[in-house]
Amino acid sequence: MNLLRFYMNEIEKHTLSLCELVRANAINKQCIMFSIPRITKEEEERLIEDDYETIPVEPLTGTAALEYALDAFKDMHVYDGKLSRRFVQKYPGLIPLSCSWETIEPYVEALNTAKHGFKAEVQKFEGPDEKFYEVHDRFHYLITTMAYRKVYAFQGDYKAFYFNWSRRPRVETDTKENWLERLERARATVPAKYSRESWYAVLDSERTLLESTPGEKFSARRPIKLRPECSVRNQKGQMLGYSAGMPFLLTENSYRPKVSPLTDYIRKPASSNSTKWELILPRIHLYRRC
Repeated sequence: MNLLRFYMNEIEKHTLSLCELVRANAINKQCIMFSIPRITKEEEERLIEDDYETIPVEPLTGTAALEYALDAFKDMHVYDGKLSRRFVQKYPGLIPLSCSWETIEPYVEALNTAKHGFKAEVQKFEGPDEKFYEVHDRFHYLITTMAYRKVYAFQGDYKAFYFNWSRRPRVETDTKENWLERLERARATVPAKYSRESWYAVLDSERTLLESTPGEKFSARRPIKLRPECSVRNQKGQMLGYSAGMPFLLTENSYRPKVSPLTDYIRKPASSNSTKWELILPRIHLYRRC
C-alpha cells in the first residue's frame, strides 16, 4: 500500500477513536472553545496585502464547545470553493476529561504518530508539481497543514491556560550584493500570475531600486500569519507556550484551571520600533534599517 494512503487511513482511524473517547469522557461543564470566523477567498488577497483589522471571537461552553472540538479534530479538508485554502482554520480551546492519563495517552500518541508519518512522506516530494500529483490529486480538497497538526494532551493540575493572539516576524539579513543575486536568480522561475515579460520587468525595477538605495545590508522581514497561541502555567509556576490550532485535552485534574479567554483581535498601530525600518521592496518584504 502507498505509504501516504496508509498514514491517511491511520489518521482517520485514530481520529475517530479519539473522538469517541473524548465524547464519552468530556466534562461538559468545564469545556470551553473559541470560535473564529473562516476566511473567504474574497478576503484572502486583502489579508495577505494588508492584514486583519479585527477578528471577532465567539466563546462556546458546555455541549456546544464539545461538539465544536470534535469537529475540529476531524477537519482536514476545505470543500467549499468560496473559502480560503491558504488561511488554515484554528480551533483554540480546552476540553477536560474524566478518564485517566493511561486511557487517553495511547490514543493521542497513535494519532500524532500517524500525522508525523504522513508529514514525513509529503515532505519527500521535491517540487510543487510532484507534490500536487502525489498528494492533492490523491486526496481531493485536503489541506496538508491541517492534517499535520499535533494534538496536545495535558495531565494533572495546571494553574492556568492563557489564550492570546500572536505574530512573530521572520527576519533574514543579507548583503545588498547577495539580494541582487537573488533577484537575478528569480528570473529562472516565472510565477503563474505573470508573463515572462511582466515578471522580468518587475525584477528589473526592483534591481534598479535596490542598487540605488544606500546601505550594505538589508533584511527581509516576513510576518508570520496571525494565530492563536496559549501560555500554559503548571503547578510549579513554569510557563510554556503552545500553538492553539487544535483543542487541548486535559485529564487527571482535580479542579478546573483558570482559562484566560481568547478575545477579539483588534489591530493596533505600528510600534515606534517599526519606524526604524524603511520598506524598500514590498514584494519580498525587504527593509533597510534607518
